[in-house]
Amino acid sequence: MSVLSRIEMGALAAVGASVIRCFGITWRIRERGELFEARAREHNPNVIYAFWHGRLLPPTYTLRNRSIQVLASRHRDGERLGQTIRRLGFGHVRGSSTRGGVRAIFDLVEMHKQGFDLGLAADGPRGPRYVVKPGLVQVAKMTGAAILPVTSGSQGHKTFTSWDAFELPYPFTNVTVAYGEPVIVPRDADGDTIEEKRLEVENILNAVTREIDEEYHG
Repeated sequence: MSVLSRIEMGALAAVGASVIRCFGITWRIRERGELFEARAREHNPNVIYAFWHGRLLPPTYTLRNRSIQVLASRHRDGERLGQTIRRLGFGHVRGSSTRGGVRAIFDLVEMHKQGFDLGLAADGPRGPRYVVKPGLVQVAKMTGAAILPVTSGSQGHKTFTSWDAFELPYPFTNVTVAYGEPVIVPRDADGDTIEEKRLEVENILNAVTREIDEEYHG
C-alpha cells in the first residue's frame, strides 16, 4: 500500500471513529443480559464476544476503550475497520475465515493468553448472514474462554443493501444491546461437539436478535 493510500485510509478511519462516537452519544441505549457476561467470566476471566457483522455498531460503541482484540479481515475493508476500531480503544488481529484463518486463530489464542478479551463477527467477513463460522468455536476450544453472544437492534435505522444487511441506528433513536447465554466449548471437543456448539451460538444470537426486532417493530 502506498504512503498516500495509507494516509487516505487513516483519514477515513478517523472520520469513521468520529461518526460512531457522534451517533453513539445520542443513542438512548438499553443494555440487558449483563448477568450472562458475569456468568461467562466466572468460567474464565476473559471472554469471547460473538456478534453479527451487520449488528456490530452499537456493541462497538458500548464496548469501546476496553482493549478487546477484534478479528479483522486482511482485505482493504478489514484494514479500514482495524484502523477505525483502534481509535475506539480496541486492538485487532489480521485474518479471517477466508484469508489467513489459521494464523489468525493462533494470534487470537496468544492475545487471550496475554489477558485480553476477544471479539469476532460470528458470521465472518462475507457471510452467509446469521450463520456462525466454526472458527469461533475453535478459538473457544483452544482458549477455554466462554463465547458470549452479543447483538443489537434499534427503533429507527438505515439498513444497507450489503450481504450483512448492515444497520446504522439513526441519531437519538432507542437502541438495545443484549447479551445471550454464554456457550462453553470443552477443551476435548470433537467434530460433532464443535458443530453442536456452533449451532448453539447461532441459535442464541438469532433468538436474541429476533426478540429485540420484535420489541421494536412487532
